[in-house]
Amino acid sequence: MESAFRLFVLLGLSCGLWLGADVRNCCMVCPEGWLELNSRCFKFIFDEKDWDDAEDSCIEQEGNLASIHSDEDYAALRDLVKTSTGLDKQTWVGGYDAVKEGCWRWSDGSSFNFNNWGPQEPNNFGKGEHCLELNFNSKDWSNDWYCRFKRSYICGRDKVKANQD
Repeated sequence: MESAFRLFVLLGLSCGLWLGADVRNCCMVCPEGWLELNSRCFKFIFDEKDWDDAEDSCIEQEGNLASIHSDEDYAALRDLVKTSTGLDKQTWVGGYDAVKEGCWRWSDGSSFNFNNWGPQEPNNFGKGEHCLELNFNSKDWSNDWYCRFKRSYICGRDKVKANQD
């Protein structure tokens, strides 16, 4: 009898949880035109901007320049550039060390653990390379480069609730 009572209570509680759930907004998705990768959304922008203007453009789209947290992310973002352009096009992402030389950060505030630099990079050659670009010299190299140069860029953002109305 006691076990039947416990079962009844558990069923009642779980039913209450189900009734209170908002099924219409349960699923998180990437907005149209964005690629899902490891529970984040990314978008390649062909239009070339300097690093600051590229970051501003990403912020206008409720994101930031992309941060990269794994070899899988790195490969997928390079592939996104290649499939979007047919080239290994030099492309801005969100890494920068403009605040303090050698102290790299992501513009979205996430921890910087990037290690896919090209040979002898980052090197701050010419004492002014503070922004991270992919595909340096059209190769599988990442590089610190002058932020004032115009590049295509990749924005990253969180998923949004699916609209299932």
